[in-house]
Amino acid sequence: MIPRLPISRFAARTVPALLAHTSARVPGRTFMRFLDPATPGAPPRELTFEGFRAQVCRAAAWLGARGVRAGDRVLLLAENAPEWQAVAVATQLLRAEPAALFASLGAPQAEEIARRVRPRIVYVSGEAQWSKLAPAAADLAAAGLTAVLAQAPLPPASVPAGVALAAVPEALAPGAPALSLAEFEARAAAVGQEDPFLLLFTSGTTGRQKGVRLPQRTICHAIDGGAAAVGVGEDDLGLHLLPFGHVAGHDQWMLALGQGHGLVMIARREDLPRALTFGPTYLFSVPLVYERVRQQVLENLARQPAPLRRLLTAAIEAAARRAVDGTRTLRDRALAGLARRLVGRKLRAALGGRVRGLFSGGAPASEALFRFYEGLGLPFVELYGMSETAGLISSNLFHGRRAPKEAGLVTPDHEIRFSEDGEMLVRGPLLFSGYLDPADGEGCYTDDGFFRTGDRARLGDDGLLRVEGRKKHLLVLSTGKKIAPEPVETAIASAQPFQGAVLLGEGRPFVAAAVFVAKEELARLAELGKNAAEELLPRAREALEAFSEYEKPKRLLVIPGAPADHPSLVTPTLKVRREALLSLLGSEVAALYGPT
Repeated sequence: MIPRLPISRFAARTVPALLAHTSARVPGRTFMRFLDPATPGAPPRELTFEGFRAQVCRAAAWLGARGVRAGDRVLLLAENAPEWQAVAVATQLLRAEPAALFASLGAPQAEEIARRVRPRIVYVSGEAQWSKLAPAAADLAAAGLTAVLAQAPLPPASVPAGVALAAVPEALAPGAPALSLAEFEARAAAVGQEDPFLLLFTSGTTGRQKGVRLPQRTICHAIDGGAAAVGVGEDDLGLHLLPFGHVAGHDQWMLALGQGHGLVMIARREDLPRALTFGPTYLFSVPLVYERVRQQVLENLARQPAPLRRLLTAAIEAAARRAVDGTRTLRDRALAGLARRLVGRKLRAALGGRVRGLFSGGAPASEALFRFYEGLGLPFVELYGMSETAGLISSNLFHGRRAPKEAGLVTPDHEIRFSEDGEMLVRGPLLFSGYLDPADGEGCYTDDGFFRTGDRARLGDDGLLRVEGRKKHLLVLSTGKKIAPEPVETAIASAQPFQGAVLLGEGRPFVAAAVFVAKEELARLAELGKNAAEELLPRAREALEAFSEYEKPKRLLVIPGAPADHPSLVTPTLKVRREALLSLLGSEVAALYGPT
């Protein structure tokens, strides 16, 4: 029998029930320490589990008084904060549907989604977010909008007549109207597994964003699998930095709620160093954040005297061989010990001194990233999923075997099979209930109800899932060769000085690549009088030693900076929009395929 991901079931099967259970079991335990960007440098705002339940009761009373009922929607367009979740859980408590938008969305996207959602209530963090929706405010009011709830003050004139405007500090403050404990418990017990959990909008690399409707059962099954995979418990302290527009941001938050462990929460990347001073025991993020940390270590290493630099580089490589490949030579053993003492200890200290595991999701991590952290004694645990499966399809194990380029064991809450062209199909209780717009679901299911993930994958005899890339992203060269671009792009991006890569070559005779490179490195090459594309091509190809020759780029197109420096080219989760990039570069891409 092929092994599956171990499961640890929570007794409560909805988010309100989880809150009722945990707040009764550990009422005074600190749940969230929030570094509020509105008060930089101030001590974190702390909220216990009991205090959060009380906040939810106030939010539910406020929403109910404004007419929110089962079947309504509440739109949330705000940066992370405890109040974000208080409003969301209160909405669920009323059996209404919270609709989560990325705070980084541009105004046209936010407005377009709001018109489709037709919310009863809008929750925003302040004027910057409300300004994205204000042009549609009158139409939203005509469609049923009754109130706007804002974390920071809004100009009253920006809200249409007949729409109430309230400030969070007053509406949710202690002493404001609230559900009684008995009312809260009764409502929590009445919420069913098919009632709404969240309406998320997939970032997508092309086209209009799809609204993914997740019922309560999905998040409970997701944290059932996550709890066993990541090996955290109620004594842990997590660093929460993923936005609530991202399903993974909810997975971590809900696991903490279910287990009763604490979170240090931040709303902006600038607060990450300060958050680490609180000593989190684990981090959960996308690979990009971990790659930045790795690059900082390697840049510091590059500034050391040549003999020390060579020694430590060899030591880090030996540590990876010992931890990942299982080498047992005396030389590797000695060098691995040196790497952990001189590099690993400093890295742990920089991460707060108590981190015992790094958890990664949202995108595939490179083999180099995995080997780096595992070699230095920091378990690097990858999880794989998508919005339509509440973020979980499979996971590696904190207490168990891990290997690079593997997505781990599939949860038993999914039935899986593979189509003739290798696409993975899933069915089961982790699967979403449908899209906001039914037309978005056309062609997404097989006749017997399996969801087409769009990912090409295969399952090994050991039960480990290996995801090989997006089916729709398959490049077909004019020679007939087919290439999955994601593994190649990930390998290039993990090598210095690259900060991202997009493979090119559809219908062309060979592969090229658009690469993102730090502006400082490009300035250095320019001072030396060197052509950046010609100088960096050998480095890109060196990173692809394990790939076939036809998969390696023959030419580069260099883009200054990181993908995040080009907002029009990336999704809210910082994935490069392939079509947007091709449209922007236009003739420059064509020029790559001039005379060879």
